[in-house]
Amino acid sequence: METENILDITFDRMTVMGDLGDNRVSNLIFLIKRFSITRENRIHISDSRYHDRVQGKFLDDLVYFEYDRLKAKAYNTRNFRIEFNPNKLNQEQIEWLQQNVISMLSDVGITRLDLAFDVDFKLSDYQFISIGNAREKSTVEFRNSLSALETKYIGKRESDKMIRLYDKKVEQMKQGNEVDLPHWWRLEFELKRETVDEFADVFETLQIKKPDLMEIEKVQDRAMLYFLRDHPEEWSKLAKATRAKYRKMLREIKNKNMTPLFKKELKKKKAELMAQLDGWFKNQYIVFESNN
Repeated sequence: METENILDITFDRMTVMGDLGDNRVSNLIFLIKRFSITRENRIHISDSRYHDRVQGKFLDDLVYFEYDRLKAKAYNTRNFRIEFNPNKLNQEQIEWLQQNVISMLSDVGITRLDLAFDVDFKLSDYQFISIGNAREKSTVEFRNSLSALETKYIGKRESDKMIRLYDKKVEQMKQGNEVDLPHWWRLEFELKRETVDEFADVFETLQIKKPDLMEIEKVQDRAMLYFLRDHPEEWSKLAKATRAKYRKMLREIKNKNMTPLFKKELKKKKAELMAQLDGWFKNQYIVFESNN
């Protein structure tokens, strides 16, 4: 009997903002260039004549940074931003970033945090149901030539929280990497602004269930529910009474609920994840703020 497992829970992407003093801009650019040259890392930097705006990538293009003094003044926000995937940085790069970049900043805060769950089962077989006061989110799907789901977005990119799930095995194989697992899917929560502080509570308004549609007696009803499972955007096109009929069927049949497993594993991992954030910012970060 196959079992479903959560392989790992990580922060997959992070956006950090802070204030960089005007007198430190030249020093930071010099440090980045010197480190890149001595380690033979790639570096791409462009800046204005008076260093009013500087942007670029360093650490082999793994870290993007932008300093914009004029924009910060106009919008009353912090002037420096870095974006990176902490999983792709080695220990030397992490320590250098902490000691030479983050240490230069004041009023440091996280404005985006991606929480990723790697699993060894097909997330495409499951429904993602908003509960409580959460509203149903719009969905966008991408399927292969055989109509198999490869990527789904739940919610809008500009919103404070967006959910993304995709076939990680397919992604890796397209990049030429071998994968021994029969299935490898990833579920990501893209959290922005205030929701960054709620990363440990992402399942309070979400349930992940797999309905046993074979319990439905009539083949026509089963076929319709399979269709709606694969094309959730079609629910809105049904008549109100028809939509209520199929919603009732889904509520009454048996469901395999995976939500408790996700919540349990996240609870076990929470202390480690918090320690990572504390390690990055030495217990002095401000968790959220607008990233305009």
